[in-house]
Amino acid sequence: MQTISVYINQNASHASQSSGDLRHKIEATLFRSNLQFKQPKDSLALDQSLEQDIDQKVDAIVSVGGDGTANTIIQKIAGTDIGLLVVPGGTANDLAHELGNHKSLQNVLQSIRNKEFKKIDLIKINGRFMATNGGIGFGGKVAQKINRLRAAYPMFKKVMHLSGSKIYSLFVAQELLSLHLDRHRIKVTSKELSGVFDVAALFVNNQSTVAGKFELAPFTANNDGRFNVILVTHQNRAQLINCVIKVSMGHFPENDPNFITFETDKIEIESLESEKGIFFGDGEILGQGPKWEVEVVKDCLKVFTRCSKNADLPLPQNFGLS
Repeated sequence: MQTISVYINQNASHASQSSGDLRHKIEATLFRSNLQFKQPKDSLALDQSLEQDIDQKVDAIVSVGGDGTANTIIQKIAGTDIGLLVVPGGTANDLAHELGNHKSLQNVLQSIRNKEFKKIDLIKINGRFMATNGGIGFGGKVAQKINRLRAAYPMFKKVMHLSGSKIYSLFVAQELLSLHLDRHRIKVTSKELSGVFDVAALFVNNQSTVAGKFELAPFTANNDGRFNVILVTHQNRAQLINCVIKVSMGHFPENDPNFITFETDKIEIESLESEKGIFFGDGEILGQGPKWEVEVVKDCLKVFTRCSKNADLPLPQNFGLS
């Protein structure tokens, strides 16, 4: 019998809306497993609970929440044999979408019963792991603003629930149209590209999409031992806004000389500004500069996902429940 810990983040924008229904579906599908439902009251309690999971050598952890919830769990179980199933309950749910876990809950839960999993790479930034996308610049400011509003105003969570990933588009637009658009002078060192750049943003991508809809790196995969880097160096605000609009519409700006992109397995980023920069990842603030050592860790996380091309089809009501 499998032992599975289930974490439902009540503070996530969507998870709290149907936590009772989620629990019922999980119990119905994984009824032959030893299920441990957990709702730690704070980050310290969550860390302690995850340590217990590791000590008990649980078979799997189910994360019901957003990318931030998954990121917290990943910090503890990366490099272990504990598998992670990500159930979307947040706003962007980038990792769940990348793994195909966002359409049929019962179907996705079957991946644990059937032991359908794969290993994915993680990106390590100054010792902290990231599964999806991150970087510095206006993307970090957007993540910081949204997280502050969510913490300060409980009603903002309802706004996020209603708007979904569109909330990120609104905040990106606000940032790009602000009176003062921050720029960052950075030094980049890698085998593929080195130099000093003046950027509006730098992105590090372990998958193709960010913030639910922006396809920043369409040719990037999370299992090839490399990650994608993008430097946004537009000096003209209108050109920068035009580039962001193109990306949001699914048009990759391959002929834009101010959209510098390459693949690597390791990079060093150093801020040359007097003020420390903010590095975000998986929708959370991972830390402040002035220097970030970024590297890929191959096959670092075991994730459950339906690999079949028919995984998105709705299941018959009695499928797999007998």
